Amino acid sequence: MKFNKQFRMLLPLSLSAGLLSTGLAVPLPSAAAAEGGADAGAPQGQWLTGEFHAHTFESDDAQSSLESVLDHGLTTNGLDFLFLADHLRYSKRDDTGADIPGGPTPLSKGLLDYQVPKTKELQAAGKYAGKTIFSGFEWDIPSHEHGSVGILTGAPGSDAALKAANRFEYLFTNRDASWFDPADVAQWEAGDDRAYATHADSLTAIDWLKRNYPDTSYMIVNHPSRGVGKYKISDFRDFNSAAPDIAFGFEGMLGNQMEPDRGGYNTAYDPADPTANDNYKNRSYGGVDYMVAKVGGVWDALLGEGRRFWNFANSDYHFKTIGTNSSGYWPGEYAKNYVWTDGRSAQDILDGMRSGQSFSVFGDLIDALDFRIADGDANAGMGGNLQATEGDKLTLTIKFKSPGTNHYESPIDSGQSAGVKPAVDHVDLIAGDVTGPAEKGTAAYDKDTNDSTRVVATFTSEDWTTDANGYNVITYELPRASKDQYFRLRGTNLGANVPGETQDGNPLIDPKTTTEDPTTRFNEINDRNYKDLWFYSNPIFVDSAAYSDEQAVADTLGTLTLGDAGAVTADLTLPAEGKHGASIAWEETADSANAVAIENGAAKVTRPGAGQSDASVTLKATVSRGTASETKTFAVTVKALPTTSTPGSPPPATPDEPETPAASVTVDVDPAKGAEGSLKDVVAFKVPAGAVASGGKVGARVLAAAEQPPLGSLQALGPIVELTSTAGATFGKPVELTFNYAKDSALQPAVYYYNDTLKKWIFLGGKADGATITVAAKHAAAFGVFGYAPQTFADLGASWAKPYADRLIGLGVVSGYEDGTFRPERPVTRAEWVKLLADALGLPAAAGTTGFADDARIPAWAKAQVKAAADAGYVTGFAASGGSVFQASQRITRAEIAVMAARVLQAGGIAPGGADKTFADAAGIPAWAAEAIGQAASAGIVDGYPDGAFRPDGTLTRAEAAKIVYALLDALNI
Repeated sequence: MKFNKQFRMLLPLSLSAGLLSTGLAVPLPSAAAAEGGADAGAPQGQWLTGEFHAHTFESDDAQSSLESVLDHGLTTNGLDFLFLADHLRYSKRDDTGADIPGGPTPLSKGLLDYQVPKTKELQAAGKYAGKTIFSGFEWDIPSHEHGSVGILTGAPGSDAALKAANRFEYLFTNRDASWFDPADVAQWEAGDDRAYATHADSLTAIDWLKRNYPDTSYMIVNHPSRGVGKYKISDFRDFNSAAPDIAFGFEGMLGNQMEPDRGGYNTAYDPADPTANDNYKNRSYGGVDYMVAKVGGVWDALLGEGRRFWNFANSDYHFKTIGTNSSGYWPGEYAKNYVWTDGRSAQDILDGMRSGQSFSVFGDLIDALDFRIADGDANAGMGGNLQATEGDKLTLTIKFKSPGTNHYESPIDSGQSAGVKPAVDHVDLIAGDVTGPAEKGTAAYDKDTNDSTRVVATFTSEDWTTDANGYNVITYELPRASKDQYFRLRGTNLGANVPGETQDGNPLIDPKTTTEDPTTRFNEINDRNYKDLWFYSNPIFVDSAAYSDEQAVADTLGTLTLGDAGAVTADLTLPAEGKHGASIAWEETADSANAVAIENGAAKVTRPGAGQSDASVTLKATVSRGTASETKTFAVTVKALPTTSTPGSPPPATPDEPETPAASVTVDVDPAKGAEGSLKDVVAFKVPAGAVASGGKVGARVLAAAEQPPLGSLQALGPIVELTSTAGATFGKPVELTFNYAKDSALQPAVYYYNDTLKKWIFLGGKADGATITVAAKHAAAFGVFGYAPQTFADLGASWAKPYADRLIGLGVVSGYEDGTFRPERPVTRAEWVKLLADALGLPAAAGTTGFADDARIPAWAKAQVKAAADAGYVTGFAASGGSVFQASQRITRAEIAVMAARVLQAGGIAPGGADKTFADAAGIPAWAAEAIGQAASAGIVDGYPDGAFRPDGTLTRAEAAKIVYALLDALNI
């Protein structure tokens, strides 16, 4: 699905720009709100950007001062908050990098003596106004890896808060007791035992935070898969179960992105056979931990229990490049978390992170995201829970935006922008079932996959519209509520199948950058990272309450109405959907005047003529869901047309012998000469020589009302006429038909014919001249002149494709862009072409999966048509290791078009022409398409270029698509 977001020829009705019109609150980043992008009624608060894992000189392996880290993170890179996380080990340097007099101290004392006072001093001097800074620490979790811990207390940064960190360090690390105040040690040991060796000890520490600082502390696991054997999924379950408001997430989008092994994930694996052992799970994928990158992996398993366990990003900054070494980007340079908060304090930010209303981004791929699901007036956003009822209609809305630039420099640290605007290629909607908590001690507690998780939809640029403020907006109808589920998003600047980067939309393992020269290596790493960008949202949970079929039917019947049906003069809209997934089917059970025809969700009304009686109609609604079904009837009165006369004028004179106009005409046709005939003031026809193969009669007759095919909502501007022929129902050359019609100032005239196979009126068009309109037809059928409102485009009038596009526009299968343009030179994808083809041919929409291995990646708006075309044998896909694939987003080639056209002709009973048409580039035409290209060319469906070449690998433009479909319909006599 890669095509312009406003390509309405194939855009599904379920995808629209209607986010703001839904009434949903749309919280956007503060910069976006300043542009007027947010709803006036949006909740109070703001999006803040920041992170919780950056190091300064207080960490032995970091090489930057506190002030430089704050300057880069908060000023240069614009973060709103920065939670520091120096190693909870010994600290041998102060905030400037100078050795601490007397030797190393516990980090918690270094924070108390140097980091926090220096932060306050800088802020007092006017730096970092409006920014939030907090000193947390990175804890060596007993028997595991690292976690970022913060103890805010009621006054973050206060002496009491720092003393709490000092106590935590004593109790839950192996620091020597002599490093701590003896009086403090005595007091602490009176209340708690030290615990710093086992997994059980890690739970003791988390429980300690919960008991002492239940609302004002956090522990987020960092780089969870960086070492083999550091974690099992049961460990995360234990952490979260011990304190769900403290251990509420992990760093799935990794820091240390400047390392040769992305994220510092340097576990050895065999590139030739990555799954030879489990080491591939300890590598990064698009810079993301396997636990998050794997659809249906560890994170999805936790979400499948309904756990509020969130994904975050950070820099894990120690230094960027020094000598021959590289580590991570500055805070905010490459990775950001966007967190919705009610305020700007450290506690507000912690509450926002805990809520899950956040998303994480690499390389500023996006800088705004609103993602929510609605059930009627109720809706929930990221981290939220939507209470739905079984059978309810669920609507997904996504609104996102990319900035004009990011921090990509080339060469690295040169100050020279690479000049690349970040752009999202596609967004995946990922869903999984929620089955409830796994019980500790069972196999389910150790299961690290969620087998129900899958990518349920992929959106590319043709699925979103862009509003006046630059926000890309998607609306998508989810399956009706039927079970407890969660939904999350991921997006990337990469295509679905980029060699070495993605496969079927999933990120591939990140290889090590091994160039020896350090300067070249640093630039290659930087280029690698900025060419491979991702964002991940936190999930929305949907709880579906059970609701019986009988109750859904009863609720629907109780509220079902047609309004005032006692004096109907226009079509009635008939609701098809009831309460909680109930469906409504309609039929008319009493209608002697044939005043109502039920068609496409409406009761199409034909009013009785002037002077006739009003028509009484009974409509019956059958409401069903599951095994339950009940009916309800409605009495409808269709008013007759009024009698019109000029006030004061005498009634029209009645001649003694009224003239009855002729209702039919028949002429003999000579195949060599043709023939002409007419009905006065109704129709004239010209049959050219060679139109019929043998002699016969061709005629025209006016159809009485009872003989006419249903008109539906069409407005007739003249009588319905049937063209008849005893010399064959189709003509070898088009017959010219000229119809008289009554002008309508509000509508344009167009000729339609009735297709008995499709059971519908088909638009032909025609050239109007005064009170007549002329059209060419190749078959005998019923014809009528109807009024319609044509769509016009500023850039189509001068295009060679206008005559072809006009017919398809009239057929309702092609339209244009919201700015009033058609853009005839735009290329077309396979999904777009197949949808256009299926709709033009009138193929019934087919339900279910298509059978293609990449079925999940076929856009919802085209899937029914792709399946219909596949079922008809028009499209077969490409062979791949996992089975035939459709490749929906791939641009269609001229060779592929010719093959499909040849199949359609054969299915329509059109004998394939010879392959005598030759092209200058015949040697370059693939063998699988050569015969079909010859057949389609012989039938006039496709043709070459002025230089005599066919260009089989060339793409198809909208103009060319219109012409080919027009020619195909003509060949099929449609």
